[in-house]
Amino acid sequence: MPEKGALVIGLDIGGSKTLAGLVARDGEISRTLQVATAPSQAAILSSARALCEQLLGASEAPVLGIGIGSAGIIDTGAGSVIFANENMPAWSGTRLAEFDFGADLPIAVENDVRALAYGEAVMGAGAAYDSLLCLTVGTGIGGALIINGEVWHGVDYSAGEIGYFVVDWDGDDPLILDQYASGPAIERAYQAASGSENRLPLTEISRLAKAGDRTAIEVIEVKARRLGIVLAGAATALNPAAVVVGGGVPQIGALWWEALAAAFRENLPPPVAATPLIPATLGANGVMLGAAMLAWKAIEA
Repeated sequence: MPEKGALVIGLDIGGSKTLAGLVARDGEISRTLQVATAPSQAAILSSARALCEQLLGASEAPVLGIGIGSAGIIDTGAGSVIFANENMPAWSGTRLAEFDFGADLPIAVENDVRALAYGEAVMGAGAAYDSLLCLTVGTGIGGALIINGEVWHGVDYSAGEIGYFVVDWDGDDPLILDQYASGPAIERAYQAASGSENRLPLTEISRLAKAGDRTAIEVIEVKARRLGIVLAGAATALNPAAVVVGGGVPQIGALWWEALAAAFRENLPPPVAATPLIPATLGANGVMLGAAMLAWKAIEA
């Protein structure tokens, strides 16, 4: 049994930020540090090590392990990044479990969305359910599956990635959900619909919608509704006990969420019509917390 008061480090390495925190077994966070994610593999690893070293130096309790939730498809056995998309093009092939983060500690490595899903399953929105489909909608769209309380990876560690569902066609080229309903997709759609010369950030489009801009309202609602329709299909095919949705785009608020939920509910067939659709509750710390819980799980195995 780990000694009372011990901590682990949870580390969230994403496309825009790298966040680290000291986390107790019950999920209490005693300290966090954050930096912008650097543009190169070496710089990302250097920043992550610096954060861990600062936390190790500041901790008044023993630190027993490190849990990492990282962007990319992760081989959890090897602790390495199999594939990362264009958001982190130099990240593929990174061997996270072999890197020295400043102390000789056991390291658990997981994909960031799967780490988030595990955190939501253990202590968040999905704690009352034994199976979940978890979706994050932000710069991209990520997905993860929890079955019997455990992350389901699939044969090649990509189970749950509904962002790759084909939802339309651009000429002869398939258009995947990630390209169609993510934050950047909303930005592109608003630019096209408004005739704006510049692409506005999602936060500004959300502000315009709240101020009554009809184009912003329509773009947000259309994107949310169509995502809800695809999500209903995924929920029907996978039949989880609940669907949890997090990420930056849901921060738009009721306009986006109500359109998503209405389309989701309208497109579920009768056998699965009662499937709950729940907002994630762990917020910006979700990946870090989930990674920390995976580190605790590995320590106690």
